Amino acid sequence: MPGIACVGVDTAGGSQMGGGQSKFKVRGIIAVVLGDPVTPHPPLVPPGNPHIAGPTMATATSKFRIGGIPVCRAGHLASCGHATSGRGFFRIP
Repeated sequence: MPGIACVGVDTAGGSQMGGGQSKFKVRGIIAVVLGDPVTPHPPLVPPGNPHIAGPTMATATSKFRIGGIPVCRAGHLASCGHATSGRGFFRIP
């Protein structure tokens, strides 16, 4: 079972930025939800590349929601195609 993704400590090519929710935290760190942005990251060419055009989390689990929004866990994909990492000690089935 993959672990929950958290803002600033997990990455999906770039750092997880959060913003879709701020109430649920894991060890004091905000959890990532569907639609949360990821920092732009390489490859930086060509122009319009999804890695630099504001990638967001595109997949999440419907088994755990925060404020009705599905939560992201390790392996879920950002719109650029990168999978996020997650916290192994907080697993979501």
